[in-house]
Amino acid sequence: MLDLSRLSPAQRQAVVAGDGPLLIVAGPGSGKTTVLAARIAYLVTARGVQPTSVLAVTFATKASRELRARLAGLLGAVARGVDVTTFHAFGLRVVRQWGEVLGWGPGPLAVYGADEARRVLRDVAGELGLDLEQWPLWDLAARVDRYRLAAEPGPAPSGLPLPALAERYEAVLRRRGAVDYPAMLAEPLRLFAEHPAALRVLQDSYRHVLCDEFQDVCAAQYRLLQLLAARHHNLGVVGDPLQTLYGWRGADTRFLAAFERDFPDARVVSLDQNFRATGRLVDLANALGTPLPYGRRLWTDNPPGEPARLHVASDEEAEAAFVAAEIARLCADGRVSGPGEVAVLYRTNEQAHRLALALRERRLPYRVRGPGDLFARREVRDAVAYLRLAHCPEDAGALARIVNVPPRRLGRLAETLRAALVPVRELPALARSCGAAAVASAEVLVALIAELHARSTGWPPAPLLDLALERSGYRAWLAGQPDGAGRLAHLDALRALATHAEGGLGTWLAELQLGEDVAAGPGAAEGVVLTTIHGAKGGEWRVVFVAGLEEGLLPHARALLDDGPEGEGVEAERRVAYVAVTRPREGLYLLCCRTRRRGARREPRRPSRFLRGLPLERVERAA
Repeated sequence: MLDLSRLSPAQRQAVVAGDGPLLIVAGPGSGKTTVLAARIAYLVTARGVQPTSVLAVTFATKASRELRARLAGLLGAVARGVDVTTFHAFGLRVVRQWGEVLGWGPGPLAVYGADEARRVLRDVAGELGLDLEQWPLWDLAARVDRYRLAAEPGPAPSGLPLPALAERYEAVLRRRGAVDYPAMLAEPLRLFAEHPAALRVLQDSYRHVLCDEFQDVCAAQYRLLQLLAARHHNLGVVGDPLQTLYGWRGADTRFLAAFERDFPDARVVSLDQNFRATGRLVDLANALGTPLPYGRRLWTDNPPGEPARLHVASDEEAEAAFVAAEIARLCADGRVSGPGEVAVLYRTNEQAHRLALALRERRLPYRVRGPGDLFARREVRDAVAYLRLAHCPEDAGALARIVNVPPRRLGRLAETLRAALVPVRELPALARSCGAAAVASAEVLVALIAELHARSTGWPPAPLLDLALERSGYRAWLAGQPDGAGRLAHLDALRALATHAEGGLGTWLAELQLGEDVAAGPGAAEGVVLTTIHGAKGGEWRVVFVAGLEEGLLPHARALLDDGPEGEGVEAERRVAYVAVTRPREGLYLLCCRTRRRGARREPRRPSRFLRGLPLERVERAA
C-alpha cells in the first residue's frame, strides 16, 4: 500500500487526482519530484494502471535518473516497466524505430551534437554565400532550429534565405545518416502527420503521459504531448513559470495558460510550500520573483535561519579567493559536513576557470558541470568518436576525426573525409594516393571499426571503450605524449562515466551528444560543484555561492541588447537569478566585483539590478 501520510494536503491532492488533464504549478523546493513519483506509483498501485502504459518525460537525463530512483523506492522492480525518458531521447527512439518509414534507411543513426551541427551549418552557409560576419553562426543556428520546429512563423530578415539554408542543412544531415537535436522533435511530428498509424501505436501504448518542467517546453514539445494524449486525455504536467530558463530555444510560460485553454476540464493544483529553504531565504526569493500566477506566494514552516550574505570583491581573482576561503572555513567550522554540500553558481562558463584555480589552491576537491570541462578535451572527443563508429560505421564526422589519430600515415585523408562522405569501407581505396603503407593502415582501421561494430550490440560501453583504445593504439600513443598522464586521466574519467551508462551504446552516446549534465574535475566525487545557473536547475545544496551578480553578467549583456518593449530580456534574466537563489537550504552568498577583466581590458562593474532590489533586512555584508 502506498503511504501518502508524509505528503502535504496539496501534494496529496495532486497525487490522487482522477483521470483527465492535470496541471501542477510547483514552486522551487515544493517537492515536485516527490509528487510526480508518488503520482505514478498511485496510478500503478491504487488504480491498477500497467507500468508499461505510463510515459514520463523530463528535460535532462539527470532528472530522469532521479525519477527512476524514486520510483524504484516506491514500486520496487515494477518501476522498471515505467518509461521515464527525456524529450530528445524519446524523439530519437521514435526516429530510430520508424527510420525507414521516414526515409532514413535501415542503418544506425549518428547523433550530431551542437559542435558538429554548427560545422555542417557553417559549410552550408558558405555554399550559399552568406557572410558569417553579418550572420554569426550562433544566430544562424538559432534561426534555423526555430524555423525547423515551426517556432518562427514570420518572414526571415532581409538577405537571409532561411528556407533554403534549412533545407540544404537538413539534406546534408540526411545524406550523412545523422540527426541533430531539432530533428529529434521535428521528425516524430512529421511521422505523426504523414503516418497516423504510428501515432496510434504510441497512443495505445501510453495511457498516461506526464511531463516534468513543463514551463520549459517549446511549441514542438507541447505538440508532441498533445498528440500522445489526444485519445485518453490523461496528460499531467508539472511546471513553474518563474523557472523558465530556455526562452532562447522556444520555451514559453504561455504554454501553461494554453494548457488550461486547450484542456478546459483540467484540474489545477498549486504547490506553494517550500520544504527546502529557511524562512529568510524564502522571503528573499519572493522579493526577487515577479508576481506569481494563481495568487501564489512561496511560504515555509522552516525556521527563519540566517540572512543571505553579500560580498563585494575588487575583481574576479579576489572573488574566487573569497569563495575558496569561505568554503574552507565552513568545512573547518563544521557548518557543512564536506565540500560536496556546497555549490558555486555563475551565469557563464568563462567564470569557472578562476573559481576552479582558487579551489585548487586551497586543495578543495571540486567538480565542474557542463560544457567546457571533460567533453571539451581533445582526447575525450577522440575516444567518443571511436565509440560513435562502433555504433554507426558510416558516421563520416567521427571517421574524419580519428582517421589519423593516433598517427597512421593517413593525415592527408582527414580533410578529404571532412569534405566528402566516404564510407569507411572505401577508406583503403582512398588511401592508395598516400602509398602502400597508408593502404595497409587503412585496412587495419577498417577491420577495427568492423570488430567494434560487431561487438557493439552485446558489450556495455565501458569494455567497448577499453577495446577501442587498446586496439587502436590510442592509449599507448597518448602515454608517450608530454602531457599524457593528465590526458589519460581524462579518459579514465570518461570510462568511469561509461561504467554507469544505462541502456546500450546508442542510448549512452545520445546522452553524451545531447550535452547532458556530466560532472568532471580533479578531486573526490563529493567535491564543491561548479556549474552555471542553468546547470544547477533542479539541484539543491546546503550552501550556495552565486558569483558575478553584476550588470552585463546577470542580467547578461546579450539579454539587455535583445530586450523587447516589455522588458522580456530582463525578466528572463530575473528568472535565472530566481533559480539561483532558490537552490540553497541554509546558506546563500551573493557576490559581485568592482572590476572584471573582459578580453585584454579591465572594466568597472556595477552591482546587478537584482541585488539592488533585494530587501536590506534579508541581506548582510559578509566579513
